[in-house]
Amino acid sequence: PAFCRPRDMDVVVDVPELGRVKLDIAYGGMHYAIVDAASVGLTIDPKRGRELCRFGEMIKVAAREQHPVQHPELDYPGCDILVFREAARRLDDGRLFARNTVIMSNNDLDWSRPETWTAMIDRSPCGTGTCAVMASLHARGELALGEDFVHESIVGSRFVGRLLEETSVGEGEERVAAVVPTITGRAWITQHCTVVVDPTDPFPEGYTVGDIW
Repeated sequence: PAFCRPRDMDVVVDVPELGRVKLDIAYGGMHYAIVDAASVGLTIDPKRGRELCRFGEMIKVAAREQHPVQHPELDYPGCDILVFREAARRLDDGRLFARNTVIMSNNDLDWSRPETWTAMIDRSPCGTGTCAVMASLHARGELALGEDFVHESIVGSRFVGRLLEETSVGEGEERVAAVVPTITGRAWITQHCTVVVDPTDPFPEGYTVGDIW
């Protein structure tokens, strides 16, 4: 189940170069910081990918440091990923629609080393990210049970999500209201391959170089 606790909504964190940033933290399989891109002067545009990665990683780490969260049933702290989104609107057919981009870590951010203030972008609308965004929208009264939510990525690919029912996770004081999400989308096979390791290969387990992925 996905959830967005009231205490994790409208959280404000201080971020270098950006100042105070408001966000929600919601769980959809991972703990997401959910940020309105326009609120930090950004648009979900491939031409702004470098800025989205840089500021997204900075906001996420600031949120994790200043407003840590924990899953009520699992030993799983957060937040550990971020989604920038635009305001939801209604399509002509009445379905709720929003654009997003998910920012994923590709190194360990060090505040004393600005060269580490970077990340990478998910080209898809993201399954766990869509679940987290739907939980946030439902908590705000913007998405009803059984209603389609069309989520479009930075490159135009789409998932359609829907909340099936309300439930809860955790027990006692840690009990949290939650929702059961479902997602549909399309995927294509892009490759058939055979991976081999030659016995004379000096790097049978691969290699890493410096500070790159």
